[in-house]
Amino acid sequence: MRSAFVYNFLIEANIMASIAILLMIPLRKLFRKQLGNSAICFGWLLVAIRLLCPLSLVNPLIHTIRSPFAADAAIRPIAGQIKVRVSDALGDLSNIFWRADNQSAYEVTNRLQVGMENASASITLAKIWLAGVLLIIAWFLFSNIRFRMRLRADRIEPISGELQDQFNALCKQRRIRPVPVYFTDPLPSACLVGVFRPYIALPLSAAPQDVIHVLTHEICHIRNRDHLWGILRLLCCAIHWFNPLVWIAASMSRTDSELRCDDRVTESMDQEERKSYAGVLVLAAARRNAPGLGVLATGMTMTGKRLKTRVATVMQNRKPLRWLTVTFAILSSMCLIGAFATSETKEQLEMGVGWPIAEHTLAEALNSERHITRQDEAISYTRELCERYWTNDTEAVYTAGQNDDNSWSVLVNIEGKDSWFEVFFVPNGTVGSLVQSFQDDRWVTDGQYVESQVLNAEELNEVRAWAIEQIEFINPGASDLIRELNINYIRDVGDAKYIYLHADPKDSKYDYGLNYFVRLGIDHTMTLMEYGMVGNG
Repeated sequence: MRSAFVYNFLIEANIMASIAILLMIPLRKLFRKQLGNSAICFGWLLVAIRLLCPLSLVNPLIHTIRSPFAADAAIRPIAGQIKVRVSDALGDLSNIFWRADNQSAYEVTNRLQVGMENASASITLAKIWLAGVLLIIAWFLFSNIRFRMRLRADRIEPISGELQDQFNALCKQRRIRPVPVYFTDPLPSACLVGVFRPYIALPLSAAPQDVIHVLTHEICHIRNRDHLWGILRLLCCAIHWFNPLVWIAASMSRTDSELRCDDRVTESMDQEERKSYAGVLVLAAARRNAPGLGVLATGMTMTGKRLKTRVATVMQNRKPLRWLTVTFAILSSMCLIGAFATSETKEQLEMGVGWPIAEHTLAEALNSERHITRQDEAISYTRELCERYWTNDTEAVYTAGQNDDNSWSVLVNIEGKDSWFEVFFVPNGTVGSLVQSFQDDRWVTDGQYVESQVLNAEELNEVRAWAIEQIEFINPGASDLIRELNINYIRDVGDAKYIYLHADPKDSKYDYGLNYFVRLGIDHTMTLMEYGMVGNG
């Protein structure tokens, strides 16, 4: 399974579900009476479906948000945007740390950014996620096994006689198949335990007048399939263990399941019976103990505001507004379908994904006043650049050649020297690239260098200012088309430092920007080694 599949699923599911959870929180508080607890539980079910199903439906409009910098077609637009934005943020953060001369923080953020680009960080995060899933599942298993073993050790006997007959009558009335019921001691409150073979644990200390209410409550949990809801909650928490909103939603949905169970218990009760049932809930709350979120068991115990809400709901007996409940069910279902619509069409993917060829190269964007159409014009400007950045030796040989697209290339050599100087002009006369060799450039091929981090913020700003000055000399106006120059790396070769900078264009219709390579000598003299604006266009 590719990490891209996990990445798409987790990003899309958590964004969509988190939005739904944030909407459900005020909705259940403000509209519980009008919607009813069953509708609210239905809303939580839809959230769980979005969290658990790695489904993706075709959405012809989703392609409009695909980032051109997300080159992997397996990463869908939403996840691609997140990846690009996080990478950009890491880049900005690394620049801040660099200017602050915080080398250790710079190294960490820069390494993370590189990892985002080459997918190593994504693979590492996928492994961390999987490890988290396994740990949470292990914790859930341990909690449930310990709870079940404790209940089994404290089990006294199954119910019998008249109480068994009453229980069977309740099951027949509620149209469910009877399940085993065991007296257990000690046990704070009754609970429905298990999933595939559920049973009811009943406190031995339960008052005879309250037992029927307690058993009816647990029977209604079975009727509502709350033991299966427990599995959904645990799966959501295990898979999305890193999202605190999922844990909050699991706790809230558990409360709402209890309230829904109360509705089913009291639907045919008169006011006196409701008062008696509310008293049972208050007594259960006094014990202040209930199975934890990770345990597959129901519990009647609630305290604080939740108990107040529960008792008020039981006593008010207010029927939900049917039209509002139906409207909520329809709209929320439509939203669920929309939450899965995250894939592009086949035609959109075939059109190409990621790093598209730009409309224009950055070099072509300049309105150069130089219209180089002849060999002597190309050589003349190359001579000016050569004398500034390389040599003014009168024995230098200039060789110019015109390309099929009317661009020009000029190579400069001096007999007896291994180094050289080359300039490439795009058809409008702009310098597309400038490259010179250097005696120390062997480090490029044989690896005779060390990574350097010794450059403070003041020195870095000096390099940037010098680079901008040279950019304006080579191509006037070019610095207005690019964003800030960022450091890609610094390497030491002997006493010199080689600094590689890059700047993206301000306008996305142009190509990937400008590359700039500077040699910083021991005396802080700067030499331009390479300048490029041609890009991928």
